[in-house]
Amino acid sequence: MSNCVPTNYFMAQRWAKEQLQGTDIDPRAPQFLLQQSHGWDATHLLLHNRDEMPADEVDWWKDAITRLLNHEPAQYIVGQAPFYGRTFKLNKNVLIPEAETAELIDWVLQEMPASPLKVLDLGTGSGVIGITLALERPNWHVSLSDISTAALAVAQENMANFNLELPLIKSDLFENIDQQYDLIVTNPPYIDPDDTGKIDQAVLENEPAMALFASEHGLGFYHRLFKQAGQYLTTAGQIFGETGYDQEESIQELLHQTDKHAQICPRHDVAGKMRMIHAWDFSNAGGR
Repeated sequence: MSNCVPTNYFMAQRWAKEQLQGTDIDPRAPQFLLQQSHGWDATHLLLHNRDEMPADEVDWWKDAITRLLNHEPAQYIVGQAPFYGRTFKLNKNVLIPEAETAELIDWVLQEMPASPLKVLDLGTGSGVIGITLALERPNWHVSLSDISTAALAVAQENMANFNLELPLIKSDLFENIDQQYDLIVTNPPYIDPDDTGKIDQAVLENEPAMALFASEHGLGFYHRLFKQAGQYLTTAGQIFGETGYDQEESIQELLHQTDKHAQICPRHDVAGKMRMIHAWDFSNAGGR
């Protein structure tokens, strides 16, 4: 790495570009770091281009670029990420929110009534799904659950930032759940542990494996969910969830094998890949 110290924000970005040249790291990452750390948009970054970068920020900047070169995602370096028009805190105990999750939320908001609903964000991680739904639909009663205490701490911090007080439940799936919901939304682990060769190095080395990988070729979580869902859904209760792009047929087969009565509708993302499901009519729904 060059030892040339950047003197202003323009030079800092040019220096970072030189360091990242020839790597597979997103060339927009340095700009993202500056925008997120200062709360600037692209225009304001441009306006500050000739401002001198303070000495302590120069030190942070050189460290941040080193971390990028070591395949650490920019969102973890800066400790936050934009999602659905808001900024959420995060760390390596939770996944980085992706565009597919925003599409899942769009689908939920389009399909579900705006009237009061009891909602569970199952496997909430940083809380982006549940918190976003609570903010977009203030009359929904949203609860957040996760198996990870560390993840729930991040969700708690994000709730506080948005002045929300939503129930937080530490639970492995439904282990500590004793209510029924009109809507369950989930972005669960769904990657086959044998498919690590297809996953970016940055994801493998930094994002929590517990939130990425599931047994049964990635369908283990959904197998348990489908088996128990009816007990935790109201009569008209529904599930929306993210899935792997290659699970379109296998997840439909799994549901029909697990609950012959239930219905399922897969949905493709903007890239044309199957990434989401909507399921309803579970056998035991409404009864305990």
